[in-house]
Amino acid sequence: MATSHLIDTHRLRLDQCGSSLGPLRACYGSLGTPVTMETNDVVSAIEPAMTLPELAAYLSVSTQALYDLRSQGRGPRGFRVGRQLRFRDSEIQAWLARMEVADGERHQRPAGL
Repeated sequence: MATSHLIDTHRLRLDQCGSSLGPLRACYGSLGTPVTMETNDVVSAIEPAMTLPELAAYLSVSTQALYDLRSQGRGPRGFRVGRQLRFRDSEIQAWLARMEVADGERHQRPAGL
């Protein structure tokens, strides 16, 4: 199966979710499971990846906010495909979990309250 077919299939699923990418989890969640494909008798897992604008829409933040976080070393781990940044769903979830923990540590309530 060609890789481009897999990408087109995932893009089609995202397009079916509508133009609003707000609560994308309902649509993108079905893409979170790795797809296995056989290539020359080697099985590899392909995990879908979001572009920077897709991630920004999913998180309801500007693309510039994500660029700023990444330049400060606090953003999600990504990789480039040509000139575009891509972010794996597993990396996004891990990054969000790290941010939740860090935020919880900064805003701990005193024990007496």
